[in-house]
Amino acid sequence: MARPRKQAGAEGGELAAPVRLLNDHGYIEGRFNRGRYHWSAGEVITNPDEIAHLRARGAKLEPVACPEQPQTHP
Repeated sequence: MARPRKQAGAEGGELAAPVRLLNDHGYIEGRFNRGRYHWSAGEVITNPDEIAHLRARGAKLEPVACPEQPQTHP
């Protein structure tokens, strides 16, 4: 599954809560024909830059609880 490249000067980088995609979301980059991007419904996104990118493109998102860290027992 391809992901968009980080663009110079792109907004983002701030802390963002994880979100889940409600519907499949994707597009074909037409201006420079650099690829096809797709995210599946139900996929949890934690990267703040990726969340900002999806919001800017109109993806339907819902907040999710932070995933818990796995417990290790000695």
